[in-house]
Amino acid sequence: MAVKHAGAAAQAQIPPPDTLARPPRIPLAVLPTPLVPAPALAEALGAGRLFLKRDDLTGFAAGGNKARPLEFLLGAALAQGSDTLLTGGAPGSNFCAAAAAAARRAGLACQLVMAGDPVPPGPALSLALAWGASVSWTHDPDRASVDRLLAVIEQQLADQGRHPYVMPRGGATAVGAAGFALAAFELAGQLASHGVGRARVVTAVGSGGTMAGLVAGNILLGRPFEMKGASVSRPADEAFRRVAALASECLALLRGGQAPGAAPAGHQVVAGDVRITDVRGAGHDVPSAAGTAVAEQAMRTEGLMVDPVYTAKALTLAGRGPQPECVVFWHTGGLLNTVAAAQERVR
Repeated sequence: MAVKHAGAAAQAQIPPPDTLARPPRIPLAVLPTPLVPAPALAEALGAGRLFLKRDDLTGFAAGGNKARPLEFLLGAALAQGSDTLLTGGAPGSNFCAAAAAAARRAGLACQLVMAGDPVPPGPALSLALAWGASVSWTHDPDRASVDRLLAVIEQQLADQGRHPYVMPRGGATAVGAAGFALAAFELAGQLASHGVGRARVVTAVGSGGTMAGLVAGNILLGRPFEMKGASVSRPADEAFRRVAALASECLALLRGGQAPGAAPAGHQVVAGDVRITDVRGAGHDVPSAAGTAVAEQAMRTEGLMVDPVYTAKALTLAGRGPQPECVVFWHTGGLLNTVAAAQERVR
């Protein structure tokens, strides 16, 4: 079990059903992360009652919500006797940095595959290197090039007698998503302590693991949440397919490997479980005018830092459309990218 957050001791806890499978887990995060009201930001956004789920405060390697999937991915790697964590992404990937820290903590090697050509390391890559990660470059800016080179390096490591555990970009697997399925129960308990039973939950969608796990957990809870995803890197229809598939796989894993089609009535992913809006603007790694404006509002009203190309774009959804009784913005992190962006502005 992960360590409980000291400030949340009085909050109600809703335990997952005893019938759920318990994949191997290595505690990394300080849990539960805080759920805090944000009335000033709600007013600025034109939202109703707004809470911030502060997964930027997991307390591990400045990686924000990445600690949640890594608890289960690291558990799986150790259970399989792996000696190396192998993953990749863009040079600014927070997941890659957190993976390097997790590997070092567990006594494993870490091999990273970075899209593009070598660049001067920013905060995330600098930390990954400081934690001992080795880096290979794809020499292709397309992030899909990471997936291709991961397979090549996996085979090279195996040929050397190594035992790599491969994690796709963002750790987006059913195993990693399990961390967020349990987080949905955490959120339900915290909302209950505020007298809230139903809410709209808004989160950024990149590789898809965060929302997929939350969708799976929401289904297991009986669907108290309206899940809204903000796609920051893919067209909405592609993100929908990825999230829906991952959520189904996560549910199957938590049911002990039961096939998705054999799920009990009401425990299968349906279209209404996954709602995604495209917030990319000009592109995945390009700030949007709406996101920049919301980031400034968040800083001025709540002292909240959101990075310009991920969480800021997602936060724009919190005030859109007809407002329910309660909105929860799931703050996934991005502190290192926020720092990097601030450095660029003052140069």
